[in-house]
Amino acid sequence: MNARLPDHTVIQAIRPKVLFKAIEDRFPGQNVGFTVNIPSPDIGGMTLLESSVLVSLAKLTGASSLFEFGTFMGATTLLLAQNTPVDAQVVTIDLPPDNVNASHTGDVLKDGDANDDFLRSAFAAQGARCLARADAAVHSKVQQILQDSTTLDVREQGFEHQFDFIFIDGGHHFDIVKKDTENAYRMARKNAVVLWHDYASNIHSDVTEFLNGHAQGRRIFHVEHTMIAFELLGDFSTLLSGS
Repeated sequence: MNARLPDHTVIQAIRPKVLFKAIEDRFPGQNVGFTVNIPSPDIGGMTLLESSVLVSLAKLTGASSLFEFGTFMGATTLLLAQNTPVDAQVVTIDLPPDNVNASHTGDVLKDGDANDDFLRSAFAAQGARCLARADAAVHSKVQQILQDSTTLDVREQGFEHQFDFIFIDGGHHFDIVKKDTENAYRMARKNAVVLWHDYASNIHSDVTEFLNGHAQGRRIFHVEHTMIAFELLGDFSTLLSGS
């Protein structure tokens, strides 16, 4: 569910059809489809519209090296692996399940910390179950890292300037989003797209607060009717030049 945004935000709202029109222009005369599973009824999944936005941006940018902060069920990992070229690689990171405190208190639909605790406990109990059920072709494209993303050493991992598509959907606390974002820019190639989930969320207000401040001096878009915000870097910044 989307929260009402402050009137002074510098983040530019665009309709989903802006991306879909860009896809038509990028692939004239083609029917551009994508593979997606029926969305999970569990808390923490993406909507079909959000899935189509992610895939549209992957196709517009020709993404071949993708990084995901926050594996959770592995549904988005699976989505990206299924809708990118055969030789594309998807790296995804989440907490080691054994290190997760499985307890949670509070209203998971209203309290951001309680919601994060619930998601972590679900991941600890079930792991990336969507990814686990995937076929060998998907698994050959995916590298899963079990580590606290805030301790990720980008240089040590050899991740500097290696990715053209980076999706931030891990911990939703302000400091975690900030750290993941800082690492994302270090990991991004010259031409890349950086995306955030839970912008304008009624639950995870820290994501919105961080991005509204971070967007100063940047051209960040929010796709209406979704909780996805993104920034196009380098030459990709002209992909939506008419917006």
